[in-house]
Amino acid sequence: MPVRQTSAYALRTYALSEADQIVLFYTLDFGRLRSVAKGSRRIKSRFGSAFQTLTRSSLSFFEREGQELTRVSACEVEQSYYDVLLTPEAAATAAYFAELVQEFTAERDSNPAIFRLIGAVMEGVSEGVSLEVGARYFEVWMLRLSGVLPRLSECGGCGRQLSAERWVVPEPLEFICRQCRGGHSGSRWLSPGGTALLSEILRKPPMEVMHGTGQNRQAVQRLAAVNRLLIRGQLDKELRTVRYLDRLRHAGRRRSLRGPHRVEIPHGTSGETQ
Repeated sequence: MPVRQTSAYALRTYALSEADQIVLFYTLDFGRLRSVAKGSRRIKSRFGSAFQTLTRSSLSFFEREGQELTRVSACEVEQSYYDVLLTPEAAATAAYFAELVQEFTAERDSNPAIFRLIGAVMEGVSEGVSLEVGARYFEVWMLRLSGVLPRLSECGGCGRQLSAERWVVPEPLEFICRQCRGGHSGSRWLSPGGTALLSEILRKPPMEVMHGTGQNRQAVQRLAAVNRLLIRGQLDKELRTVRYLDRLRHAGRRRSLRGPHRVEIPHGTSGETQ
């Protein structure tokens, strides 16, 4: 049983027994990996905080022939983002990134570009990139690296050159022009600002996007809606963390509407602006 070593991001954990858990990693050299961490649920675990979401560690593990699960030998923290994940929304956003990686990757299929994406976005957030811009950046590049981001220059319906304004349709997942939009239901509009943001994400690092088109809040919101449709269309489901983030933001809007004067939201309304 040779010991293997690699850099790894912790994605999530599953309880296995009273003392042990299964840790899902995304590794630089082996892709997505499931590994048993013996004793990691004990209060004085030797692994410390290494398995917190998106903590990067130097992972040592070994595996037995014929067994699906590997076993953690050692896990030393290389980079923790604990300080920037203290709010509920920040922690939920990190869990969202982890779920995207889990859903868009296959076990033992290494893609170093995805490993670098995790680091680039988390470093950006730790240096001041907003959670919203970081999320749009992560979504676009996960779609691109997974080979499912639609063509950006040509209409998926008629093949004509797309303008800055376009729509995304769920079946098939394509960007289409205004003329082709009429034949599709459930489309989402991507404004010229949203298209510029998408293009900038594909060309620049997170911090440059944050100081550029990322300052256009409407563009960020339009791209969020389009990315959500693309991801849901590809996976054929809504992600668990997306639903949780929706609830957090809804609760935040309700608190904001109440404000310091405790303005009550009328019974039976959602608290959302129309």
